[in-house]
Amino acid sequence: MKKTAILFTLLISFSACNDEFLDRFPLSEISPENSFNTAADLELYTNSFYNDLPGFGGVIESDNLSDNVLFNGVPLEQTGQRLIPAEAGSSGWSWDDLRKINIFFENYERCTDEAAKKEYSGVAYFFRAYFYYNKLKRFGGVPWYDQVIGTGDTELLLKPRDSRQFVVEKIIEDLDKAIENLGIEKASDRVNRWTALALKSRVCLFEGTFRKYHTNLGLSGANELLNLAQEAAKRVIDEGPYQIYYTGNTANDYRDLFAADDAIEDEIMLTRRYSLGLNVINSINYYFTSPTQSDVGLTKSIVDSYLLNNGQPFTSLPNYQTFRFFDETRNRDPRMYQTIRTPGYRRIGSNTAVLPDFSAAISGYQIAKFVADVSQDGFQAGYQDLPIIRYAEVLLNYAEAKAELGNITQNDIDISIKKLRDRVGMPNLSLTTANATPDPILQATYPNVSSGIILEIRRERRIELVLEGFRYDDLMRWKSGKLLENYFKGMYFSGLGAFDLDNNGSLDIELYRGSSSTSAPQKVEIGGVITLSNGNSGNLVPFADRIKLFNESRDYLYPIPLGDIQLNPNLVQNPNW
Repeated sequence: MKKTAILFTLLISFSACNDEFLDRFPLSEISPENSFNTAADLELYTNSFYNDLPGFGGVIESDNLSDNVLFNGVPLEQTGQRLIPAEAGSSGWSWDDLRKINIFFENYERCTDEAAKKEYSGVAYFFRAYFYYNKLKRFGGVPWYDQVIGTGDTELLLKPRDSRQFVVEKIIEDLDKAIENLGIEKASDRVNRWTALALKSRVCLFEGTFRKYHTNLGLSGANELLNLAQEAAKRVIDEGPYQIYYTGNTANDYRDLFAADDAIEDEIMLTRRYSLGLNVINSINYYFTSPTQSDVGLTKSIVDSYLLNNGQPFTSLPNYQTFRFFDETRNRDPRMYQTIRTPGYRRIGSNTAVLPDFSAAISGYQIAKFVADVSQDGFQAGYQDLPIIRYAEVLLNYAEAKAELGNITQNDIDISIKKLRDRVGMPNLSLTTANATPDPILQATYPNVSSGIILEIRRERRIELVLEGFRYDDLMRWKSGKLLENYFKGMYFSGLGAFDLDNNGSLDIELYRGSSSTSAPQKVEIGGVITLSNGNSGNLVPFADRIKLFNESRDYLYPIPLGDIQLNPNLVQNPNW
């Protein structure tokens, strides 16, 4: 009931805001004398900013760009075949959301309620920083606009790009103002001081590591930014009202956090609200369970990254590469069992064990994270809330920033990584052990890193935040784009024929060429879209005929659309596009 009431209020606010500010007064001709006069006016207007938060596509589907996911296609980001878009305002070079925010700043001083002005300007500063952070990740330096641009503002319309350094400085300025002005009340569908601090830790970690590893750009200030990242995260840890969601049920707590209808506000700091009663719905279950969708599954790469439940690397086991499914999923980090279907997996609300459905997961590692009860399986039938910022990320930001600065202690790990591992009953990460014996697989994955603790924190981040929209950005800031050139693999099979996946004595799946010859209920044809890495045995490899290429001198940024450069010749295209 609480979620429905809050979301209903927000929907009414959106409606009123859209009617008052968008229909009666076009944004180019807004009438300040009739608006922005009261606290209610400011609340209604800033409510529209929440529409700019990412939904399903901006969070879960964005992992499809990374090495975490196999699906029924190969994104252009992994083929080197991206083209410069022709249409102005396309491919992320859009400024409508910023204009809406800057209209607020030009008019909110009309309100005489000082407390309201402070609070809602904090909301606007947060969303302007969020807007520009997304631009920074995609394009690097972009024009910074802190005023509304009219059709006659030729000088502003023809403004060149501001430097990457300048844009970052302005983002941090806006976040500092948001931190100062926003309240401290915990509500996951409203930004507050803590979400602004969390975003600051995210921004500063991204840019600090980007500058550290992209040495070819000659950007200074990496350590200063990393220090800001750890300071912002530490304030949330020390002063904020959040904690890792934990009931003592190590087998289900991680799963339940993402399948909950109502955001669990102990940990979820900012969420995208959904409600069946108000017909604000998603297709999360459908996406992961329906054969008609993207056939999305995890890659062998991330599955191998999950530790054994004793804290040792799975990849330290002899012949781990050729383990059958039943064996490779034994005695692992419990987050694996709460992220993908493994033998014995049961849907929420069901006592029936179900195996991975290869018709819905092309890799065989079918995703269970975010999947709610079966009543939400239909198209546009889901109503579980979608986390945008959660406390776990803040803990990971803190640990990584400290590690990158070279001053992380065991106590730092105990107040961050240990909290995540405690939730699922995993042993703590040891600073001494990680640095003394770096994992050779992780070293090969990230050859520009020698620190064992940095490598282990990267592992932890990948596992904890999988499918939450971070992995592609992480690869970009770590200068690890070459990982996208690999042909991603799925489950291992010793040959063609039928296999018992859960070791219960029954055949579950047949791999065949030409025609099937067994009664196994699932069939995978080898030789078309899907091949085996060794010909007649090995890992499933979809789309092995596709080019995989990442251009180190170009592909860490997206190109500016040609139409925008034609409209504003002072814009300079990103390098080598």
